[in-house]
Amino acid sequence: MYKDKIYIISIVITLISLFFFIISINDLLFGNVALIHLFSIKFIGAWQYWVLIVSVILFSYFAYMSYSLISDMSKFKKLLQSSSKKTFISNMPDLERISKRFGEHYDDLLTEAKHKWGIKK
Repeated sequence: MYKDKIYIISIVITLISLFFFIISINDLLFGNVALIHLFSIKFIGAWQYWVLIVSVILFSYFAYMSYSLISDMSKFKKLLQSSSKKTFISNMPDLERISKRFGEHYDDLLTEAKHKWGIKK
């Protein structure tokens, strides 16, 4: 059940890592006083560089993961609503991969679509 909501967690981690990236880059390079008064991590000293490095890595990974998950969800829904049986059958490996990735709900949707098109696999 949690697999179909994993994109939400991915987006939240992306936004949190972006927040820490902005705060650490401001503290280390720009020194915008208005932003420092709101949020600052200067109190951790030399660890600011580690926060910057980790936030860049986490942002990159989870931004890609979020994009991948949302793209797969969109593709799955688009292919299920296809009006062509040929398109549906030709994209069956992708549909099965996505349904396994997102869990039981997507697997049920795929089974219903297969039944609608008369596919027995």
